[in-house]
Amino acid sequence: MGRHCDIDYGVRRGVTLPEIAAILAIVGILVAVAAPRIGARSDRAAVRRSAAEVAAFYELARLEAIYRASRVRVEFRGDSLWVVLEDGSEAVLLGRAGPSRHGVDLTASRSIIRIHPNGLGFGGANTTLVLRRGSAAESLTTSRLGRLRWR
Repeated sequence: MGRHCDIDYGVRRGVTLPEIAAILAIVGILVAVAAPRIGARSDRAAVRRSAAEVAAFYELARLEAIYRASRVRVEFRGDSLWVVLEDGSEAVLLGRAGPSRHGVDLTASRSIIRIHPNGLGFGGANTTLVLRRGSAAESLTTSRLGRLRWR
């Protein structure tokens, strides 16, 4: 049968405390360098998503005005977006959560734009909607005819 002997051949098992500390320090430095980039990228993505949603909502409001052959009012708020029929009934046609659900701030030079039954804007020329989160920002601007430009 085999004999048991206690000879140390220089084989070590496990890691020492200084080795763990060095690895944690390196990982900490990598995270500290990468975190701002990840945050900025996340901010840009949230702002672009919100800008696309606001632009799509505005275009949908234009189509509602044309389809219903009636003037509509588009209301831009940070927490919600509304399209209201202006035929005397003041019926809410569309309502959506605003950009704040993505943590994006919405600032509007005019919070209300009216759209005629022909799809052209009224009283909202050069309205600027600025969407901002962190260092990321996007601007949406209406033309004299009520068309939305994304800059």
